[in-house]
Amino acid sequence: MTKRPATIQVILWLYLLSLTILIGGGIFEHVVLTPLWAGSPPESVTAWQYGVVQAKFFSIASPLYGLFSLALIIASFWMPTQQRKWALAAGICGITVMLTTIFFFIPILSKTQATRGAGLSGEEITRLTNQFVNWNYGRYVLMIGGWIAALRAITLSSSGEPR
Repeated sequence: MTKRPATIQVILWLYLLSLTILIGGGIFEHVVLTPLWAGSPPESVTAWQYGVVQAKFFSIASPLYGLFSLALIIASFWMPTQQRKWALAAGICGITVMLTTIFFFIPILSKTQATRGAGLSGEEITRLTNQFVNWNYGRYVLMIGGWIAALRAITLSSSGEPR
């Protein structure tokens, strides 16, 4: 195996590993943390005294996933055609997840969970909390779609198809 294909495969595997870890953290957040702070807004939000506890994990896992998503998109241009399609799909899912996280989910957490909804009305807290919970399912769909696409790209890596 030459250096370029080996490097490409390492990037693909790092993307998949980082996404698997991120999905695991997302499952924990969804099953354990979210019901505690978002279970019955606005009361559950204003009573939450722990801040954004998941930030310690996601502040490391998410940037790595975003970096590997970008690296995968770039590396996909040196992949065989069939593998490239799946790798691009996985990378685009990753970048989309990161952009929605940065511009949609983090601002909601900053206004609700981090500050216990300080300065917001009960209706606004409830609306934002429900948006976070409901739209988070879409983020999970994108992550699982990216995971499946990356797995498919890995299975095609041994096909030996020329670029």
